[in-house]
Order: sequence, then structure tokens, then C-alpha cells
Amino acid sequence: MNRAASIDIGSNTIRLLIAEKTSNGEFRELESIRAITRLGEGMNTEKYLRTNRMDATIEKLKSFKKKLMAYEPLPLLAVATSAVREAKNQDEFIAKAKNAGIEVCVISWKEEAQLTLDGVFWKIPDEGKDTLTFDIGGGSTEFILSRGKEVKQSFGSSLGVVRLTERFISRSPTDPKEYSALTDFLEQELAAIREQLNTFTPERVIGTAGTVTTLAAIDKNIFPYDPEKIHRAIIKQERINAIQEDLMRKTLEERLGLAALEKGREDLIIVGTAIVLATLKAFACSQLTVSEYSLREGLLLKAFAEKTS
Repeated sequence: MNRAASIDIGSNTIRLLIAEKTSNGEFRELESIRAITRLGEGMNTEKYLRTNRMDATIEKLKSFKKKLMAYEPLPLLAVATSAVREAKNQDEFIAKAKNAGIEVCVISWKEEAQLTLDGVFWKIPDEGKDTLTFDIGGGSTEFILSRGKEVKQSFGSSLGVVRLTERFISRSPTDPKEYSALTDFLEQELAAIREQLNTFTPERVIGTAGTVTTLAAIDKNIFPYDPEKIHRAIIKQERINAIQEDLMRKTLEERLGLAALEKGREDLIIVGTAIVLATLKAFACSQLTVSEYSLREGLLLKAFAEKTS
């Protein structure tokens, strides 16, 4: 069978995707699993992966391995991003993953950006539009200016939701002074990023990863989670502002009362949404297009390409 798999090990979430190529060249998902393990917790100050977070991630990788065994043999590309990339003990994590049966490659932010863009345009038509795509992770956010699928400029930042939540937000409901400090910081950072990415002003902004898809789910009250309803959703900036104001007034427990908000994101969603709003403002765009697909789909495309080459 023409099958392949990918694993994306992020700073907050790890994701497995197994798919097969159909006779018409499309892909059919066989397994799609994600889990929040917060591998990057504490990285902003410690620069070491914490033992408990590594252990939680390895346990999930073991469960992924069991899923993969049902489909073997098939090519697998497993990559780690910001948290492992920066960690002084990355070798320890990679060794543990190998012992669990998963060979992990640590990729650069430039590789991450290109693979993310490949995944985003897997199921968004390439209309040649000037586009800003951004991928919010636990430890970093990648920004990519492209003309359709053609990358013109890219920039990797340390604006991750785990990292910035640890630095700025300690209370729920959200403390106005803490949030003001966060938004001031983001405004300065995004202004600098905008200066770096100055090839053109984008016609549209596409966001991907958990914060963005969660906003779409909250906006449309989608529960249980349905990728088909999330993908290519459009959310106006004023609606994102309204969602943020509501979330900020809630305690963590009250946020979890929202069926569309995945457990494990209740404390991170404030920073994630602030990054979305700061990005839209910096690039003068009034709405956000949501992509359900990103790095793991880009990896899958690469795995299939390597299989047939």
C-alpha cells in the first residue's frame, strides 16, 4: 500500500498523521492523533527539557509507535522543533525517543517554515496571492511571506505561547496590567518582524496550529472538533477581539466550560490570541484565514515524495 506517516513534536503539542495515497493522487487519513504534553515548559528560563515533560512526551510517542506498527512497513518522518532545538539536553530526549522506537530529527526554523507552508497549501488553492502565513507554536512562531506557494521571505521568532505565558500571564481572570505588558511587548516585536518582512503588504493572512484552530472552533461553536469545518474558516479581527475579551474575564475553570476549548489550552489561549491580534495589526489585515493543515502535512508530503523518488 502507498502509505506514509509523520510526527510533529512541538513545544506544546505532538501530532501523528498516517495517510495513504489514493488512485487519483489524493491522500486519505488513516490515523490523526494529537496530544498536549508541554515539552517546552520552562524552556524560556531553564533551557533544559524537564524530565516530567520528556517522560509524558515519550509515553505518547510509545502509543504512536503502537499505531504505526499496525500499518508497517511505511516511511515515517518524525521531527522536533523549537523546544528540542533550543534544549541543552536535546540529545537525551532524542535518545529516549529512539528507545521508544521513534527516530527524531531536529529541524531548523527555516526547514520548519517551508514544510509548514507546504502543508498549508496542501488544501488551500494556490491563487498566486501575496500571503502572510504564520504558525504559532509553544516555543516559537514562524512567519512566511509568499506569493502563492513561492516563499519570498521568512522569519522565525521566539514568540511561543508556552514561553510568553510563563513570562507575562500568571492569573485568571487575566490581570489587565499583565496583559498590557504582553501586548506592549508583542507590538514592539511584531513591528520589528514587519520591518524584516518588507517585500510586500500581504493580501491575506493565514494562521495555523492550535491557537488559530481553537479560535475558529470557539467562533463557530464547533464541538466535537471537525477539521473540515475548521479548515479555510475566516474570522474577522473584531470577532477575535470579542472572543479575547470574553476569555480574559473567565477563570481557567470557566474557560474549560467552553466545549470548543481543548483542555490544556485554557491558560495558553490568551497569549496565543494576543499574537494573532498583534500580527493582524502589524500587517494591516482585518481578517484571518484558518488552516487546519501545517507542518505534519508538509512532512507527509515530503515522506511520499521521498518514497517515490
